[in-house]
Amino acid sequence: MSRLILASKSPRRFELLSMTGLSFEVQDAHVDEDAIVEGILREHADAGQAAADGACASAGKAGASSLPPMYVTAEKICCALASAKAAAVLQTSDSEDLLVLGSDTVVVTEDEILGKPRDEEDARRMLTKLSGKTHRVYTGVSIQSKKDDHVFSAFADVQFHKYDAIQKSLIETYIASGSPMDKAGAYGIQDTGSMLIDSIIGDYYAVVGLPVARVYRELRKIMGE
Repeated sequence: MSRLILASKSPRRFELLSMTGLSFEVQDAHVDEDAIVEGILREHADAGQAAADGACASAGKAGASSLPPMYVTAEKICCALASAKAAAVLQTSDSEDLLVLGSDTVVVTEDEILGKPRDEEDARRMLTKLSGKTHRVYTGVSIQSKKDDHVFSAFADVQFHKYDAIQKSLIETYIASGSPMDKAGAYGIQDTGSMLIDSIIGDYYAVVGLPVARVYRELRKIMGE
């Protein structure tokens, strides 16, 4: 059986991968995420739209061109970051029997990719902007070995409650808790940020940070089990 490493110290991804029952180790990946994101956003701006041949397996499929260009760019970013994280850990070992799993999550609206908030005011801006609207959350995954880099993504469309007095109060309470500050889009669906959400269509665990059912099936195929 291949040795498996999760290229992340995220507690959420650790818990989700643990659900598979597979044995794995954890090693943090050190990559220049800002440079990767800036490069892809520059490509997006130069082209006037995201390239249809993104890094993910789903990119280029029928219907991809009908997506908002920023959605396609967001998918490309999360897959590129997942692949870079896996590669950074993989290169620290000479083992031919090693699998490294990298992952990254991106929150996107039709006109903006929402990263981690800079401060409380930025968190308030993001959560207010998301209220009453549907946005998309992509998680890209890279399962990488010395011979191959298997990259895919999963997503969910998340609808926030409308911005009314209750939503405003929830946003302020949530910001005061400090929870939004380390999360893309300034919320976590697995904590009290769930109170802001009206509905979700798609892979819930992609929003949490790792599409665990798809990951498990892909790992079993790769491991030949």
